[in-house]
Parts: sequence; structure tokens; C-alpha cells
Amino acid sequence: MQLSTLLLALLPALAAASPTLDKYRALSKKSGGLLSLSTQQFDELTGPQRDYSLTVVLTALGAQYKCQPCQLLQPEYTALAKQWNSARKGDGEDHFFAYVDFANGPEVFQRLGLQTAPTFQLYMPTEGPRKTSKLGADAIDFGRTGFKAESIASHLRTNARLPSLEYRRPVDKAKVVKTGVYLVGGIIAAWKLWPVLGLILTRRYIWSALSLLIILFMTSGYMWTQIRHPLYVQAGRDGQVTYIASGYQSQLGAEVHIVSALYGVLGFSVYALAFLVPKLEDATRQRLAIYVWTGVFFVMAGVLMNVFQMKQPGYPFRIF
Repeated sequence: MQLSTLLLALLPALAAASPTLDKYRALSKKSGGLLSLSTQQFDELTGPQRDYSLTVVLTALGAQYKCQPCQLLQPEYTALAKQWNSARKGDGEDHFFAYVDFANGPEVFQRLGLQTAPTFQLYMPTEGPRKTSKLGADAIDFGRTGFKAESIASHLRTNARLPSLEYRRPVDKAKVVKTGVYLVGGIIAAWKLWPVLGLILTRRYIWSALSLLIILFMTSGYMWTQIRHPLYVQAGRDGQVTYIASGYQSQLGAEVHIVSALYGVLGFSVYALAFLVPKLEDATRQRLAIYVWTGVFFVMAGVLMNVFQMKQPGYPFRIF
């Protein structure tokens, strides 16, 4: 009775892994944690019987493709895969990091109907303790996760159910030394220039200008971009550069500068109409200033509404 109970308890530990899992475990370890897949390997790894999870980046790394997002993502993805390769994992946390370069697997891109890169896909196990009923992939939105290894790891830890997955960025010693040199230099420069700096820092108009700049940047999504680390711009389907990301759940870095500039010009036009124009003594100049600043106000408001419509096509208001 005791022997049979012991055998039953050991059955999960004695259960053999699938040949696919064993094969790609060895390949992953040999390649430092990141698998470069051909079309055949992609089909094999994403087959219907999976006792492991898998993330695949479909990318275009060749210089001829001029894919800046691909170049930004690859070192972060490689670093995350390398750490996961040497990390201590819990039971059932078999997960592979892989990518398919367009040069090595154009058939995969054609089959999936992909027109842009990079595309990030998550395949969950269909067998084992983390199994799901979904055979296909879940797409990961870079607009929400960003390209940093920390944010990708956080997303996978939750959505791929990998509690052991955590990325710790290695200390950049050169950057630490450079920061120290700049800090010491800044302290020495501030000490030498303090009589001048003291006069500047006690001027109210300087603090007012800094406060306005901070308000404009913060109301334009600056903190969101610092947390998510999105691209500054991205290429659209037609190859043109896109400065505004569609949808209210994503944002590009360029949007902060565009929207804050629009808000700034709008605010200054109102200030000019309310405070500067009434001080003009010449009636002709005053009338001209009213026309100019009113025109600036309506043009900037119209551009801002067009930006809102680019973010959300259902936005109901517009001027032109």
C-alpha cells in the first residue's frame, strides 16, 4: 500500500517531457536562451501539442528593411532571454524565447498576413499545469508594454503565468563612472558660479516658465511615456512615419512634444487676447492683434481636435 502511494506521488516527476521540449531545451541552452527559428522550426514549436509556452518575435533585422523598432527591441529581448536561460525556474515553467527574422522565414510572415514588424506573439501550453484551450497565439501590444525588458517580463509573468520570470538589468559600470564624473563636475561648477545661479534661481519669472513647461508636459502624457518607454515615432503600413498612435491606450514619444506645443500656443493665444492686446494703445494695431491671435487660437484648436480624431476616429468635434 505504501509502495503504491509512493509511486503515485512520483509519477509527475517521472513523466517524460515531450521530444520537442527536450530538443529545444538543448537548442535554447546552446544558443544562450534565444532561439532563431526557420519556418520549419516555427511550425514545429507552435504545433498543437505543447507542454511549454513560447514567445516569438517576428522581426526584420536586415539593414535593407530599415526597421528601427526591430533594432530597438532585439537587444532587450536577447537580454531577457539570456537571463531566463540561467534563472531558477519553478515546476512547469518551461518557456522559450524565440524570433523569426524575415530573411529566414518569409513564409511565416506571408501565412500570418503580417505587413509590419516587429510583432510579438505568445503561445501558451496545451498540455500540463499551465495548459489553455487556445491553440493560436495571443498578440502582445508593444504600445502598452514598450520595448524594455522589464516591462516585457512583467507582462509575461502575469499573462504567461511565469512567476519566476523577472528581469534585473545589469549595472552599467561605465555609465556609473560617467554619472559620477558629471555629478562632481556639476557640483564644482555650481560652487564656482553660485553668485550668478543664485540670482537666476530667485527670479519668479524663471520659476513661472519652468512650472508652465512641467504642466504642459505632464498633461500631454510625459509620465506615461517614461513608464512605458514607447517608440518616439513608428513606421505605418505604407512605410510613412507615424507621429500619433491610434487609440487612447497607446502613445508615441513624439505626441508629448506635439500636444504640449499645441496646448502651449493655445494658452498663450488666450493670454495675449486677455492681457496683451488690451494694453495696445494704437487702435489699428490692437484690431490686427485681435485678428491674428484669434486666428491662431482657432487654427491650433482645430489641429488639436484633428489629433483627437487620429487617436479616436469617433471623436465628434472638429473645426476644419
